[in-house]
Amino acid sequence: MTEIMVSQKNHINPGSLLGYLTTFFVIYLKNTFIMKAYLLFVLFGLLALPVLAQDRIVLLRDTTRLQLSPAELGKKYPPAFARVAGEKGVFERHGKMFMDTMNARTQRFYRYIETNKKQLPMLGIMLQTQEFVRPDGTFDRVFFDFSGMDLTDQQEGQLLNFVAQWYGQNPFPFKTTSGFRWQYMTVMGSVPPKRIGRSGPGTISTLEAAEKTTRPDTVTMLAFNQLDLTSVPEIVYRFPKLEELDLSKNNLHELPARLTADIPTLKRLSVLYNSIPNDSVFITRNKHLVSLNLQGNKLTRIPESVRQNRRLESLWMGNNSLTGVDTKTLRRMRRLTDLNLYNAGLTELPKTVNRLKRVKVLDLYYNKLTRLPDQIGRMKRLEQLAIAHNDLHELPASLARLRRLQVLFAHHNRISQLPDDFKKLNQLRVLNLGYNWFNVVPSTIGSLSALEEVDFNNNNLREFPTALILLRNLKKVYLGSNPLFGSEAMNSPYANQIRQLEANNTQVTY
Repeated sequence: MTEIMVSQKNHINPGSLLGYLTTFFVIYLKNTFIMKAYLLFVLFGLLALPVLAQDRIVLLRDTTRLQLSPAELGKKYPPAFARVAGEKGVFERHGKMFMDTMNARTQRFYRYIETNKKQLPMLGIMLQTQEFVRPDGTFDRVFFDFSGMDLTDQQEGQLLNFVAQWYGQNPFPFKTTSGFRWQYMTVMGSVPPKRIGRSGPGTISTLEAAEKTTRPDTVTMLAFNQLDLTSVPEIVYRFPKLEELDLSKNNLHELPARLTADIPTLKRLSVLYNSIPNDSVFITRNKHLVSLNLQGNKLTRIPESVRQNRRLESLWMGNNSLTGVDTKTLRRMRRLTDLNLYNAGLTELPKTVNRLKRVKVLDLYYNKLTRLPDQIGRMKRLEQLAIAHNDLHELPASLARLRRLQVLFAHHNRISQLPDDFKKLNQLRVLNLGYNWFNVVPSTIGSLSALEEVDFNNNNLREFPTALILLRNLKKVYLGSNPLFGSEAMNSPYANQIRQLEANNTQVTY
């Protein structure tokens, strides 16, 4: 039976091989019967490769007919996460590396789906998968279930071929001692969402209604999202008291200066998910705009014209591909308190970040940061810092200077310890350090007297964090997916500590 997994190093691109063979034989066997027969053979054989690769990819409903037993395979391959206290699954043995690998692999699968979605028979297919992975990283079996989907045999064949190509190019990246089994659920291709119109006093959500209204002076919001607009419609300038304009999820290629010049009442503007490039953001000097959402466009930098918004409080630049952050542009907006740089492709923060002295909320989720500059500790007014889903190995001690910090999201990194000075964060209420590399909960946690919620899910904790018992304001604790104890936590040696926390009206999730 043909193995569906092949080494990436030795993987041959069928298209490249076919082109090479075609060129070779056209030169040497031109106009001969042998040439034609051989080329047909090669072409058919290469096109059949994906089909041959499917022999280990099986629909779950066909396992009985094919005399395959998921239960028997389950005995051969242990689960990735140990289910019994004292046992060690792949996760327990490899810790953060395993979770990072799974997260990266999931992202690659999503990119594969997005790149090749034209091969799918339809979008929005719910896929339930069971993988049985050998110790060398190849796949023994992969079972799929498209249950709940009304698919024809031809469509199911297309899907099997689609996932076979994926598995043929993506073996599990590292070896394990005994192999493992793993299951997950995902959606293959996103269906364009239905338009969500807004309603309420002073709100209009269609061009037709905007043209027909006889009382433009009563309109304060235009919700022109998801209307397939390629330019800002002229009708928006009809409303003398317009405060909010939503142009998100259209196909705009320009943010015209007229919006800020001719609508002096405009306070909130969103052009979320359009196609606006760097040289097409035009903003006139104004003192009325307080919120600007430029997320999901084609920007590689924060436009200089943004500084013309002298009273801007909220700027969202996430889901662009920024090459950096120019704090010179931002610091001129002396009222800026909310800065969103979510999934912006950032590899570093400038040392001049300390110039953003009035920012209270800083969102850096899903970037590529490996460290934070010490100067971040000078953002004296910072209350909420979101640095999750980066590649941080440590947090700078200077964060302890942020005496107003109340919320810190640092999950999905590679952090294994906290600076001792963290005990000075006496306003910190929420601390999320899940999916990191902690072996023990730092003792400094016990000094965070204002802490209400703490998350250490999916770390490598092997000792119960007794420091948490000292925190009288603590309301929620998350300790799941650690080798500290299995699913039977109340039968573990730490049952008494859990009861102590619960006696303090603390909810413990394990």
